[in-house]
Amino acid sequence: MKAAIGAMQAGPVKTAKSIWMGNFNFNRFLNVARWDLTINRKFYIRQLIVIAGCVLVPIIVSYMMLLYDYLLISDKVTFAEYNESIVSSFHNVTGWVVYYRIIFAAAMVQMFCFMFHNLVTKQGRISELTLPATNLERFLWHAGCSFLGTISVFMASVVVADIVHAILGLVVFGITDPQSITLATWDVFFSFSDLAHGNNLALMFFIILMFLNFISTFSLGSALKYRHTFGYVLLFHIMMQVASLFIFGFIGALLVRVDYDIHFIESVPTRLVAWSLVALAAAVCCFMWWLTYRQYCRAQITTRLNP
Repeated sequence: MKAAIGAMQAGPVKTAKSIWMGNFNFNRFLNVARWDLTINRKFYIRQLIVIAGCVLVPIIVSYMMLLYDYLLISDKVTFAEYNESIVSSFHNVTGWVVYYRIIFAAAMVQMFCFMFHNLVTKQGRISELTLPATNLERFLWHAGCSFLGTISVFMASVVVADIVHAILGLVVFGITDPQSITLATWDVFFSFSDLAHGNNLALMFFIILMFLNFISTFSLGSALKYRHTFGYVLLFHIMMQVASLFIFGFIGALLVRVDYDIHFIESVPTRLVAWSLVALAAAVCCFMWWLTYRQYCRAQITTRLNP
């Protein structure tokens, strides 16, 4: 009875839902987004220009190079003959796909290296830490903007590049059915769909988790060091990835050895190893992002790493 009375006097018990609702409010989250996009608009405009430029400029340059090549040999071949010799390139965009995927990876690395770009200066830290919002709301905005914002800008740039490619191909060379660069670039999602409907569901989850682990080391590094971010974060990322590959390789080899020794049914060892690696990757991913969030919550105006 005394315990019940004491519990009633202490107030209502906070549930996980009430804690979450207290730490996250969608209106405050939108205010953080508006504030960041307004105050740091020059940073985001620069990133947009760089990503869109890396996607669009090579398309235009390639057409200029094709026309320049024709001018060099125009006295030997007609335009129709030259057109027939290059038409196959409009139906094989493998080179563009490889290039765009590299650009996408580089854009992700760049954005997560500067995930906390507004904390570089002392005034930026003061403005960030005094915002009328919780740490969770600010952190989710930075993480979501770096991830979803980069994907959105890149996909939109690829679509525009695909349209420019089709228009220039039609106007300059009369190509009416070029292969879509957009579909070819993002067919990785169709591959994931095939894995999900097949027997490789564990492989699909493992690839996604390893990608999240790949970018988590950049976000953790950017939470540790705000200034001169790229060099420090890249070195930190390389060290963490080497350690991660060693750990996953060792545990994977150990699981295969254990399965082989105890002679499971043929389908069980592979499934056990696969889902064990998925569970390990999920645990590492959650730990890395929790550590990043914890480090962000401990941000101060000045520290030894960030004077």
